[in-house]
Amino acid sequence: MGTIDLSTIKGIIFDLDGVIYDVGPSIRKAVQDGVEKYKMKVDLDNALQEVAHLLEDVQNYPLPQIILNSYTLLKDASFFKGLSYFKKMRIVVFLFNQFNEYRKSAKLFEGIDGLLSSLSKKVKLAVLTNNKSTYAEEILDKYNISKYFDVIIGFNDVNENKPSPEGILKILNKWNVKNNNAVFIGDMTSDILAGKAANVKVVSVATGLAKKNALVELNPDVLIDEPKELKTVFNI
Repeated sequence: MGTIDLSTIKGIIFDLDGVIYDVGPSIRKAVQDGVEKYKMKVDLDNALQEVAHLLEDVQNYPLPQIILNSYTLLKDASFFKGLSYFKKMRIVVFLFNQFNEYRKSAKLFEGIDGLLSSLSKKVKLAVLTNNKSTYAEEILDKYNISKYFDVIIGFNDVNENKPSPEGILKILNKWNVKNNNAVFIGDMTSDILAGKAANVKVVSVATGLAKKNALVELNPDVLIDEPKELKTVFNI
């Protein structure tokens, strides 16, 4: 673990799923259901990372567009290796539906409310998600934490999703904050890539959907295992 001197920071950008909102168990259950239903022989850890990225992508589109974009979405995923196109599509729709059902019972990570309350008194806070911004707003409102964020950006607010730095740069521009005075916190490899491309400090949270060694290889400024460790990172 490392630390970040909060006195040098004017704005902190949070990813939503995997940092504020704990959807990991929902994805794990959906993958386990898919493996059981379709009798798939896969490495569960690899599958979790691939399906997490896939679900993040498909949430951006209505079902007809998912079908139209399915070749691009599925062509590199080892989770679907050796399966016919139509079977891949059946599995994707099944995983998507299972995940959406399980996600209804997802919760905030332990201690995140108190952390946000403390940070919001010191710096500006924003959310950047590859989900739709209205989804983020619903989650934040549900747990009464939207009051901590003055900017919320989703896939519908940018031309390119993470790992593009566009969303981060857009937030910095709204804030009029320089990149060396900002931090981005995420849980996926795409978050680290986006943060580095935007030239901000990056905190990576290894909550389990991305393999920890994959995060380590991308060399974030700080790597932690759980969001509650952010209190130590920022010394609050």
